[in-house]
Amino acid sequence: MTPVTKPIMHKIPLLITLVLSLLGRTNVCRGQINPMSVSPAETDNSVAAELKSFQLANGYKIELFASEELGIADPCAMRWDEKGRLWVLTIPSYPQLEPGQKPVDKLTILEDRNGDGKADTSWVFADGLMMPLGFELGHGGVYLGEQTELVFLKDTDHDGKADTREVLLSGFGTHDSHQTINSFIWSPGGELFFSQGHSIYSRVETAWGIEKADRAAIWRYRPLRRQLDPFLDGSTASVNPWGMNFGEWGEMFHKANDPELFYTVPGLVKTAQRALLPPIGKLVIKGSIIEIIRTKHLPDDLKGDFVIAGYYNNKIERMRVTSDSSGYSARLLDPILSSGSRSFRPIDVKVGPDGALYVLDWYNPIIGHYQASMRHPDRDKTHGRIWRITATGRPLVQPPKLAGQPVSVLLDQLKSDEHWVRYQAKRLLAEKPLAEVKPALTDWIGKLAPQDANYEHCLMEVLGVFESHELVNEALLRQLAQGKESGARAYAAHVAGRWSDRLADPLALLEPLITDENARVRLEALVAVSSVHRPEAMVLAAQVLNQPMDKFLRYALNKTAYALQEAWEPALQTGKIAFKKPAHLAWLVSVIPPSWYSADQYRKVIATENLSPDVRRSLLLSLAKTGKAADIAFILNQPAAQTDAALLENLSKLDAQPVSPKAALSLKNSLLPSKTAEVNMAAIHLVRAWKIRSAATTIRSLATSYPIDQRVRAEGLKALVELNGRAALPLLQKLVGSAETPRVIRLAALKGISELDVTLAAGATVREMQRSGGSAEAMREAITPLIDQRSGIKALLAELAKTALPKPQARLALEALATKGINAPELSARLNALAEERTIVARKYSPEYVEKLAKAVGEQGDAKRGELIYRANPSCPACHALNGQGGTIGPNLSAIGRGLSSREIITEVLWPNQNIKEGYNRVQVETKKGEIIQGIKVFETADVIHIKTMASSKSRIIDKKELASQTESGSLMPTGLMDAYSEEDVRDLIRYLSELGSHEPVK
Repeated sequence: MTPVTKPIMHKIPLLITLVLSLLGRTNVCRGQINPMSVSPAETDNSVAAELKSFQLANGYKIELFASEELGIADPCAMRWDEKGRLWVLTIPSYPQLEPGQKPVDKLTILEDRNGDGKADTSWVFADGLMMPLGFELGHGGVYLGEQTELVFLKDTDHDGKADTREVLLSGFGTHDSHQTINSFIWSPGGELFFSQGHSIYSRVETAWGIEKADRAAIWRYRPLRRQLDPFLDGSTASVNPWGMNFGEWGEMFHKANDPELFYTVPGLVKTAQRALLPPIGKLVIKGSIIEIIRTKHLPDDLKGDFVIAGYYNNKIERMRVTSDSSGYSARLLDPILSSGSRSFRPIDVKVGPDGALYVLDWYNPIIGHYQASMRHPDRDKTHGRIWRITATGRPLVQPPKLAGQPVSVLLDQLKSDEHWVRYQAKRLLAEKPLAEVKPALTDWIGKLAPQDANYEHCLMEVLGVFESHELVNEALLRQLAQGKESGARAYAAHVAGRWSDRLADPLALLEPLITDENARVRLEALVAVSSVHRPEAMVLAAQVLNQPMDKFLRYALNKTAYALQEAWEPALQTGKIAFKKPAHLAWLVSVIPPSWYSADQYRKVIATENLSPDVRRSLLLSLAKTGKAADIAFILNQPAAQTDAALLENLSKLDAQPVSPKAALSLKNSLLPSKTAEVNMAAIHLVRAWKIRSAATTIRSLATSYPIDQRVRAEGLKALVELNGRAALPLLQKLVGSAETPRVIRLAALKGISELDVTLAAGATVREMQRSGGSAEAMREAITPLIDQRSGIKALLAELAKTALPKPQARLALEALATKGINAPELSARLNALAEERTIVARKYSPEYVEKLAKAVGEQGDAKRGELIYRANPSCPACHALNGQGGTIGPNLSAIGRGLSSREIITEVLWPNQNIKEGYNRVQVETKKGEIIQGIKVFETADVIHIKTMASSKSRIIDKKELASQTESGSLMPTGLMDAYSEEDVRDLIRYLSELGSHEPVK
């Protein structure tokens, strides 16, 4: 190994400890999660080798059902038909067609004709498809999501191949090829649900008008009415929903293509209002699809559990879902199947007609296309498997004959204990002619035995058949709404919402359900009311407040208020509706403050008794936005306001309001030492934001009192700078100059001085640098107040030109500067000189130099030494993630060697501005107060800009009214970051990076 040169020698002991600790943590985590989405290809891709890689839970057996030999390379979705055949969608075109190439994706049918548990026959139903991601069988054909279109394929001549193609809807987004419409499934009432991902924007023209969904969303399509509805758009229920399912009583769930699992029902309110749906549980890492185990073949302990395709960590995951008031909660159990093969990528899971669990294996070492080149040679285009998991010692299910059966026979299958049978029977009943179905439904219901334990469940199932034919049966609906089973009543509430435009009085039917003793019934009724666009619907919806609320009910009620706003607000303004209780009106006005509400009206509603803290806080904030000085005094004089940190904090975010002496006196009650630190800090923020100078003396007392919480003292100093300006300097200098002052307070005082006088601050900063401990983090905290100010770097450089800094502190300052991503070459040069460690070697870009260095990397580069150099440079792990560790502000480096050549990596590292990756442009803003903020722009609106900085995992949200300037200045990675490294250091670092994620030697 090449000897390690002097620039990193002093870091080796600490470095070895760091590397060993990381390795130790990796070993602990390796059995739990796989953070890699790009893995080395397996040396042996055979079925036998993959089978050996499996670790199966006790009591199960796994066998191959089908492989690429039957033409299922790159499978992405599968569905069973009534004949027990498995339809598989394959997409070898993913992630992108090469120029001039024709689409080769297809829908294939697999069949096990000899009944040995393994497919032996296959044929193509449809080919030449363009990267479809989902499908479902129904109405005698196939509903297929193909990029921008929802199409219907049908085999009219019965030769086993599609011969007609009808575009049902078009206008779905295609910005990202793995987020187009996917995950098709029938609801219990014959509605086709599917979803789209985070980068998709859809504008779909329908017979009911244009429907739109921005970013991730869930769609509902009612085929007979050609009615399409979007829900939860704006990525409010995961950035990439992938996989939906329905419980035994029609409860809807969906899985994020991230760790979270969601109970969807609270979000099935159609409104443009967006709010994040609370998840009910989550995996350790990404996984998709939900299959609910409802078969007597698999063990009783598994019944009702959710089985999820853990494509990211090569597992079949298992979650147990239990009731939680109006919703559910889920916890992760041990997996059913794990694999040591990184190419095992379960992408779909389904219980088959025999009760076995079938696993669709995409089989690919590379998933996604953000992490590796779309043309990466290791993308597997030739393999794909389906695995069959059975329970040992338990008989398989013998499915009934369903194909070609009359309506009466299919209806009897709705009594089956096997969910697969019921699902297929309802799908077949939905496509039967109405003239055959309608009379048979009435006869079948009449023959049901009311004393049967499953009577109401059978009624629910048959009600779904009526729904699938868009045939309203109000008598059956009312019978179910009065059922003994809470699930029956909940489903009746759901259907009442669906049929609300065809029922004589849907609100009368829903009224007893929205006050039901069961919380889940109330939730379904609330969601149903949201579809009745009448003023009195909001009055009924508010009655849910009469009983205990939870996060699911609160979520649905908020969305319902927005969904019905066009109906209730004009009626409220003209006095045409009256709520049952004053608290109901108070709640509504707190959620959606009417623009026409006066201060007097707010005061009246605030006087309502027994308001919750959240409602009262919202009303007081609305009054603050509407009222005048007297109203501000009224707000601050409220006893509840003086102890409500959230209220005070939110008031501080409003435009400054006039504050009378009486109001200021009330506010001082929140600054008493007897109040909590949170209340003190929120009150200080309000004083600072509204510049209430009469409170300065009180705040100074807090800031200089040693027994007070240091956070409060620090916030007080910031406020004094705002209130007193340069008059605060003597106090700040005194605090900074004393070694007895706690460090948190010194840093707060240093920030204040930096805002007032950078020249004074420079001297204080250098003194703080001299006393800083032995960590780069402590040094970063010391220099940040100054260098984040206009002219701060220049002032620090001038001070360092005349002030000595110990070598260790100079080294730490260099590291601190690097971890902040600051591009300050003159300051770096001065610190290097003080450190007496490195000679600056400026490198100019040229293709010849890149070629020369690339050759040295391939012939002489030492990857092990390069790893030490990488670890020793604090700016690398501070910005970049590597194998699950490190920052996220820069691109993930875990597989950089698989996506970029050594020549490309050289250019990225030495000249970062040469080729800036999209989404990683540095943005720098300067506030009107002189503060400099730089990082990656995450999001921007007309009012605010969100910047992700290296200082925090959370984005900094900056009001544009506070900005003096905004510029984009190339890469966040500083130019010349490697200028202090020798040629050998650079060579070895590039060699290390070139091998990340690669299983082949660098050439």
